[in-house]
Amino acid sequence: QTYQQTWRAWRQADVSKHTGGDPSLALGRVRAKVLLLPCDSDRYFTLAEAEREAALLGERCVLRPICSAAGHRAGDPYRSELSEEKAFIRDCVRELMVSS
Repeated sequence: QTYQQTWRAWRQADVSKHTGGDPSLALGRVRAKVLLLPCDSDRYFTLAEAEREAALLGERCVLRPICSAAGHRAGDPYRSELSEEKAFIRDCVRELMVSS
């Protein structure tokens, strides 16, 4: 998959498409529990964006930022040097599953 294909997919993945372009309305319709795990150094999907999304999702959302210099690759299971991030993600998912 090329970078252009990925970029196209991101641009077409508009959660607000069916609400007239209103992301607040679209995210307000989500009924599932949501676990947002942004990396604090990610430059693709920033922590600030995740915080805004979490606010729109309300109490259904658990926001647990990953503290890592690895940016977008934080928690990559194929990078042994990111084992702490991987463990953090695993623990967050486990916690969410137990609370459901």
